[in-house]
Amino acid sequence: MSPVEPRLVATISKMKQRLFLVIILMGIHSGLLQAQQSNSTIHGTVQTQEGEPVYQAYIHLKNTGFYTQTDQDGQFSLSAPPGTYQLVVSRIGYEDQVLEVALKSNTEEELNIILAVDPEMALDEVMVFGKSVTREVNESAYNVSAIDARALHNTTMDLSQALDQISGIKIRKSGGVGSNTSISLNGFSGRHIKFFLDGIPMEGYGPAFQMNNIPVNMAKRIEVYKGVVPIRFGSDALGGAINIVTNDRANTYLDASYSFGSFNTHKSYINAGYTSESGFTASLNAYQNYSDNNYKVNAKILDLDSNIFRENREEVRRFHDGYHNEAIIAKAGVVNKSFADKLLVGLTIGSEYDEIQHPADMSFVYGKRHKEANTLIPSILYKKEDLFTKNLNVSLNAYRNFGDATRIDTVRRRYNWLGEYIERDRRGELSYTHYKFNNRNSTANANITYTFFDRHAITINNSFTGFSRNGHDKAEPSPTDGHPSKTFKNVLGIGYKFKYNDRWNTSLFLKHYSNKVQSYVDPDGGNDYANYDITTYNTGYGVASTYFITEDLQIKASYEQTYRLPTGRELFGSSDGIQVGNVTLNPENSDNINLGFGYSTVIDQTHSLNFSANFIYREIKDYIRREIRTSTGTSGAINEGLVENKGFDTKFRYSYKNLFTIGGTFTYQDIRNKLKYRNNSTVVSTIYNDRVPNVPYMHGNADLTFFFDNAIWRGDNLSLGYNMRYVHQFYYDWQSYGGITIPTQFSHDLTATYKFKNGRYNITLEARNITNEDLFDRYSLQKPGRRLSIKLRYFIN
Repeated sequence: MSPVEPRLVATISKMKQRLFLVIILMGIHSGLLQAQQSNSTIHGTVQTQEGEPVYQAYIHLKNTGFYTQTDQDGQFSLSAPPGTYQLVVSRIGYEDQVLEVALKSNTEEELNIILAVDPEMALDEVMVFGKSVTREVNESAYNVSAIDARALHNTTMDLSQALDQISGIKIRKSGGVGSNTSISLNGFSGRHIKFFLDGIPMEGYGPAFQMNNIPVNMAKRIEVYKGVVPIRFGSDALGGAINIVTNDRANTYLDASYSFGSFNTHKSYINAGYTSESGFTASLNAYQNYSDNNYKVNAKILDLDSNIFRENREEVRRFHDGYHNEAIIAKAGVVNKSFADKLLVGLTIGSEYDEIQHPADMSFVYGKRHKEANTLIPSILYKKEDLFTKNLNVSLNAYRNFGDATRIDTVRRRYNWLGEYIERDRRGELSYTHYKFNNRNSTANANITYTFFDRHAITINNSFTGFSRNGHDKAEPSPTDGHPSKTFKNVLGIGYKFKYNDRWNTSLFLKHYSNKVQSYVDPDGGNDYANYDITTYNTGYGVASTYFITEDLQIKASYEQTYRLPTGRELFGSSDGIQVGNVTLNPENSDNINLGFGYSTVIDQTHSLNFSANFIYREIKDYIRREIRTSTGTSGAINEGLVENKGFDTKFRYSYKNLFTIGGTFTYQDIRNKLKYRNNSTVVSTIYNDRVPNVPYMHGNADLTFFFDNAIWRGDNLSLGYNMRYVHQFYYDWQSYGGITIPTQFSHDLTATYKFKNGRYNITLEARNITNEDLFDRYSLQKPGRRLSIKLRYFIN
């Protein structure tokens, strides 16, 4: 946070007092006028001279009671009777703008307003006025961490790597670009965590559109909810939710970038948008990722003649791990209309090609096995505030994925890590297949919020998700061919929020979950196939509250009794055959308790300090865990019984003027098996009170960045950064069984970014894992070593 002068604070306090009186008088006068005349509308945007939206700018018609405020995208809409007015736009820290407007009966006027910084209040060219949207999210009653992703737009990160900057999160990847990625959030991973794009569930977006391949440039803000999740998401998340807020401002802009790096890695991205004076808007996001992923690993070499592994591991280069994907997201519609604040239709098209080098164990090596996937998603989004009556806000978003995928494993070969192979009688490297299937994912989320008496709000949300998979194996027909597997999931929620004052607010909510599963399968894993149909119903509830002890010090607490319904991947397996399905899975249910506090302050106009800590407790029944099957290297989901999780995460950030910033995060969680007797036995289980295996329980990161303004030319900026990541050793299997541990790991990154022409042109150099450490997120699955990259970016708004 940038420093703020004491006199600025005093000015804000005085303006708040005056504004309070003005609003009361304006509200009374507004009611009298609106009862007498038919209104016209003024709408538009308020921006800085650099093109950034101005949030919470006050707009009023002078000497009247008509006023409004800009939203987080700088947009506003104001209704008033016909006439000629002086429109005043004001925001603390900016010079007032006064415009003359003439309104005709039942017409609309559009204004795009630019505010200049007030020179008397400028401070070292860096200012903060009010609270950013990111800070407001962090200060909500929920256990949430939010970051402004725009600070990362010059890096080569994808969204999963950006999430690694947030406390409580550990990104676990099985390899390089496009590899299988899971996100551990306070010890929960995989499907315990739900992902959203602008509040829309991403469950059915398909493999070409996931956290491990979407560029960070697509995000404006990343919100991570740990444990209790706001009702508006309509989620059945058990461990939390991650919401990616995109750059969907209604203006005209272009953001284009290209990067090249080690292992023949190429990434490109373009984001363009246009909004006309009439309210028509269109946007286009397009990106591609390509990599050979031919980095070196230390592996056991199989002697193909004797079928025996050599005694020592050897350094070899991956030879069958190429990956590329492409995606286009197009949207068009209207904004700031009387019938809709936003009405957009969209189309997402994507494709993916992924060579599979090995399963969940690197002892097995493939040389031809691969998968392909295509995505086709039409979508619609509708939002309207003050629908029919003031303070009634509605939103609806829906999409359907008409995607398909193919898994190919047909060669009669066995490979080793040297790329050598022998022909054999058995067809297929894992299992003989040329399986093409259609995934049909449908999602609809409707949200209604009504605010009354200023302090009270009621929210009703309904979220429906449908999944269907129907396939045919060209190589080896299966009894399941032509029998679609289906799930239908619905979450209905109602919530109430009471905001007593600016210091204290509390939210209560109730959720009803229903889940229907249909499949043609033998639940025991044999050949006795039959139609399998089951429906479950569950009810959950929760509360979240926060209180500001001082303006800088906040405490918050939340509790939730929640359910997490099994996903299609857990029930029916993955498209690549690496994960085997289990249709007998029960829904997980958990009691979640969160307690946290945060402190944020500015000292002597120079020092900015932010610190927060959150404590969690979870008791999970029917915990769903990923289990490795050593005979094939594949994995499957199982219910564990009873699991307890206690832990905490913390983050801090210190900044000195605009010269440097230093910060870090640390996470510790103690996740243990609390099922004392297994399978109705009277003997205490061997693994009772053991840590849940293959889950990192202690990790953190730290970073330091220096900034140099006017490094070469006036208006440019050079930043030099360092980042360190730490993961403490953890057990691969249950601790009581002994055996393998995944060792403690440190990795170090360096970055340098040069921006000139006020950020229009950007060049970034990155060196990741500069000490070339052997890094593992999962047993034996080695990640890339040292890698270098360069990124070029052009941005105009």
